[in-house]
Amino acid sequence: MAKFEEIDKTAAAAISAPSPASFVPQITIGAFTLTDAMHDVITAVAADRRMSRASVTCSRGGIDAAIRKYAEQFAPTVLLVEVGDDEATLMAELDSLAEACPPETLVVVLGACNDVRLYRDMRRAGISEYLVTPVTPLDLIETLAALFETDVVEKRANVTAFFGARGGCGSSTLAQNTALALASTCHSPTLLIDFDLAGGTAALRLDLEAVATVKSALKEGGRLDRAALDRMVLRKDGGFALLASPADLTDIYNYETSDIRRLIDVSRGMASHVVLDLPSGWTNYVAGFMELADQIVLVATPDLVSLRNCGRIVALLRKVRPNDPPPRVVLSQTGIPRNQQVPPQQFAKSLGLTISVEVPFDAALFSAAENEGHLMMQKAPGSLPGRRVAMIASALNGQTDGRGVTARPSMMNRLFRRLH
Repeated sequence: MAKFEEIDKTAAAAISAPSPASFVPQITIGAFTLTDAMHDVITAVAADRRMSRASVTCSRGGIDAAIRKYAEQFAPTVLLVEVGDDEATLMAELDSLAEACPPETLVVVLGACNDVRLYRDMRRAGISEYLVTPVTPLDLIETLAALFETDVVEKRANVTAFFGARGGCGSSTLAQNTALALASTCHSPTLLIDFDLAGGTAALRLDLEAVATVKSALKEGGRLDRAALDRMVLRKDGGFALLASPADLTDIYNYETSDIRRLIDVSRGMASHVVLDLPSGWTNYVAGFMELADQIVLVATPDLVSLRNCGRIVALLRKVRPNDPPPRVVLSQTGIPRNQQVPPQQFAKSLGLTISVEVPFDAALFSAAENEGHLMMQKAPGSLPGRRVAMIASALNGQTDGRGVTARPSMMNRLFRRLH
C-alpha cells in the first residue's frame, strides 16, 4: 500500500478551532505590501475558500506604489496597504493616498506600530481599519468580511458537513443521529439538511412526511428567507429540525452554487448548528460543500478502500482549505466479528490524523430502530453506539459558548488584545 503523506501535526495544532465562516462578498481588493511575510499572507488570503467571490491583486511598494497606481487607474473596492515604522510621515502619506482614491474606497492599513493614539488618528482620517502586524490570513479575512456586515448577527450557526469515504460506511446514519444528539443531549437547536437529493433517508428513518424539501428551498434561489425556510422544515421536540431530501431521481444536482450558498446562509440564522448530510461519491456537487462548511466529519470504515479514499480526500482538503483544521475522522462499523479490519491505530498513522471517535457495529440495534421509524439515538441513546455518537455531538458543540453559538470577538477586542 502506498504511504500517504503525513500531515504536519505541529502546523495542524496551530490552526485555530473553526468558527462560522465569514465569506467576503463579490468585491475587488488591491493590496500593496512592503515585506515578504505580508506578501505571503495576502497570497494565502487570496487562495482561501472564503474569498472565492472576491478578486485580489497584490503588488509590492506600500503606500507609494498605491498612490502612483491609483493616480492613473480606478481604485478597487478595498485597498490594503502595509506601512513602515515612520509615524511622523505616515498620516501625510495617508492623506496623499486619500487624494488618489475616491471617498467610497475602504482602506485597511497594516503596520507594526502598537499605539492606540495612532489608531484613533487613522479612524478620524477615514481609515476603515488598522491591524497590528503580524496578522494571520484568517484575521485579515474576518476583517474584510466585517467591513460589509450591515446587520448585527445575533446567531450564526456552525455548519458541519458529514461525508463518507465510501458508499455504505454509515455517514448518513451518523449525520442524522449526531444532529439529533446535538439537539437532545447537548440542548443545542440543530437543523439537519439532507443534501442527498436522489436517495436521502432522514425523513424515512424518522417516519416523517415532507411537503417541502431541499429542492423546494433551492428553487427559491435568492428569494429564500428565514420565514420561507421555516415553513419548509419538519420539526421534532427538543430543538431538532429537518429539511428533507426529495429522494427524486430527476433533475438532481443541477443547481447553482449561489442557490446552495443562499440556503446555507439562511440556515445559519435558524439554529445553533446546521448539519449537512452529503451523498456518497466525490462529485463537483459534493466538492462545493467543502468550501461552504465550517468543519467536516469524514466517516470511514476500517478497511483498505476507505483508507485509500480518506488519504486522497484529506490531501485534497489540505489544498482547498489551507487555513482550516483538518477533518474529523470517525471510524464506523468497527468490531465486526470475523471481519479483517485495519486497526484504528494503523488507520490513524497512515493518515497522519487522530481518529476522533470509533462507532461499533450493532446491526440489530440500528435495524430495529429503523424498522420502528426511529433513529438509534431515540431508541437507545445509552447504548455503546449511542454514547459514541454523543461524543461526536459533544466535540462539535464544544466549540461554542454556553448559548450554543460560536463566540466571535469584536474588532475592537481583537485590536486591543494586540495593543496590550
